[in-house]
Amino acid sequence: MEQLILDHMLKEEFSFPDPSFPIQFYIDDLHQWPDGQVPLHWHFGYEIFSAFNQEVMIQVGEKHLTLLPGESILIGSGQLHRYSLTDSTRECLCPNIVFAENVLAPLTSTIFQKYFYPLLHDSSLPYITLSQYVPWQKQMLSCLFRVYQVLGGEVSQDMLDFSILLPKQSHSDCPELEVHQSLFEFFKILYNNQSEFSRSKIQPLDSKTQIRMQQMVQYIQKHFSEMISLENLAASANISRSEAGRCFQKYYADTPMSYLIRYRLQQAQKLLLTSTLSVKEISCQCGFSDSSYFVKVFRKHMKRTPAEYRRVYQMTH
Repeated sequence: MEQLILDHMLKEEFSFPDPSFPIQFYIDDLHQWPDGQVPLHWHFGYEIFSAFNQEVMIQVGEKHLTLLPGESILIGSGQLHRYSLTDSTRECLCPNIVFAENVLAPLTSTIFQKYFYPLLHDSSLPYITLSQYVPWQKQMLSCLFRVYQVLGGEVSQDMLDFSILLPKQSHSDCPELEVHQSLFEFFKILYNNQSEFSRSKIQPLDSKTQIRMQQMVQYIQKHFSEMISLENLAASANISRSEAGRCFQKYYADTPMSYLIRYRLQQAQKLLLTSTLSVKEISCQCGFSDSSYFVKVFRKHMKRTPAEYRRVYQMTH
């Protein structure tokens, strides 16, 4: 499981391994997240996320949509988003890339200003979904999957079946050039077909709600190892319990206490994989009242006990 490190504004903190070639490839296994949900977050840089094995629920801002198997979504920089699996009984591996815009071309160049900037900075295109059943979008997906192949290497080809759009290809001798070429073609097709997209701005959350959410999330991050009640959480933002619930419902379509439990479970996962602490010690450090309750909650959300989760990780790494 890739760990998301979020600040109190829900911004993901990460850096590209090679700042001179700012693009990163991931394969997210949504089963590894509590309740199969990658939490709501945002980051600088653009993300293209693909559904392979099953439908995936996507939230971008306050917009909720379903990504069908074989579909992909391009999400704009700075957009709040999260992913959720729909069937906990089936595998859910989702390849995706995050990239900075200067991986495409120098920001002051004519190419960037004329072709890339109008697409990437169009506020009426906070996200774009792509389907293999639309011919020109299928061409874009072929370019995208080639990027996945090159960046993911043999690992991606072993885990994911790209054959719906691409033949299996051998190792690239010039991966950066191939990635660059494929992204160029991806955006060239998008530019030539931009009139086909319906445009709709995503309304940003009002500043008052955003400030309140930041205060409550920051409180959880600082005090998750302690006993936290809904009253404590609401008081951290100087609002009522009902208003706290409304804020979380608006942001997460969930309750404050459910968010708290998932955050604690994420911290517990991290400790299970990176420390030698016992299950009892981890339950205490993550704010659970006793280890039996922790095991019960962990099994409910992760479909296995903490000990099983640690053992499976150790066997595969």
